[in-house]
Amino acid sequence: MLLNVTDYHGNQIAIDPKRVIKLRAASLSDEPAETVFIDYASNGTFARGTLDQISRLFGTYVKLAAFHAPNGQDIYVNKDGVASVAVDNRYAGNAVLVVTVEFENMRVPARNKIPVHESVGEAEAILGAATLV
Repeated sequence: MLLNVTDYHGNQIAIDPKRVIKLRAASLSDEPAETVFIDYASNGTFARGTLDQISRLFGTYVKLAAFHAPNGQDIYVNKDGVASVAVDNRYAGNAVLVVTVEFENMRVPARNKIPVHESVGEAEAILGAATLV
């Protein structure tokens, strides 16, 4: 099953929700306004809409866990795409979500670890929680 979203250029694109690893609202100055970055497999796109709208769309097909980026920004992570939770002192000792082999990005290895604001214990509890997005 593929889901259709509208990218920031107005084009319809189809994305396999089971390949999505992370969702976050565009926030950097050079990112398109009023879009959500959909990070999937070895690719990503900016889709028109709010984080709430896009997370509800994809959350119907995959288990999304709600986290915060190190800067406090809301992010949603595909629970099935997380292999382990580690600590990385580069992120103030907060948790780093290590993606499974199926979600590894060979072109950008840095995307294989998702830093979050939560502690390791908090991240493990979120991933283990029955109620997700």
